[in-house]
Amino acid sequence: MKKIIPVFMSFILVLSLCACSGGGKSVKFTHKLNEPFVTTAKIQYGDQEADGSFRKYGKANWDIEFSSPNTLAGVILSYRDDKVDASYKGLSFSVPKTALPVKSIISAFIEVVDSHAETEELDATEKDGLMEVEGELQQGRYTLKLDKDGDIAEFTMPNLELKITFTDFHCDSSDMPEMTPTEQQTQPETESETAEVTEQVTESAE
Repeated sequence: MKKIIPVFMSFILVLSLCACSGGGKSVKFTHKLNEPFVTTAKIQYGDQEADGSFRKYGKANWDIEFSSPNTLAGVILSYRDDKVDASYKGLSFSVPKTALPVKSIISAFIEVVDSHAETEELDATEKDGLMEVEGELQQGRYTLKLDKDGDIAEFTMPNLELKITFTDFHCDSSDMPEMTPTEQQTQPETESETAEVTEQVTESAE
């Protein structure tokens, strides 16, 4: 009986160590989320995929430019405070239906990044060489992963089957573009003109 007890205690200790190593280590982490940056992104949303670049100018001011799929290639979603506009080759128009699901999930990502950017340090879990920050939005729980340099590496929302992988992250203080007089003149003025431009964009991308 005396021999069994030490063996049992050793077994419990091993299990505890394994559990701790699997859960990662809690850390305070300095990030770059409050700086202007640009990064390449691959979006996987259910059975849909898209590629593009994410550029942050400041809080609630972002440009997302798509390179694929064909129905979105060349489209830029511009997030300005609470407003989202779309443009294609200098033409501004309402966000096309093909982009609405992507617009929604990108809005969720921007909300997460901008909210965490307001803190100097993040409470994260260090795991597999990455810093994981977890939280919850109305759409569900999320995990934001950053590397040790503070660069964004991944954003996931399991209940939405969403995964965004980021590469080539670097700080970029380029000024936010302003609409030129030419672009202002080419903006559709009526709903019918808006629909026509949106249809042209979709057709030219197919």
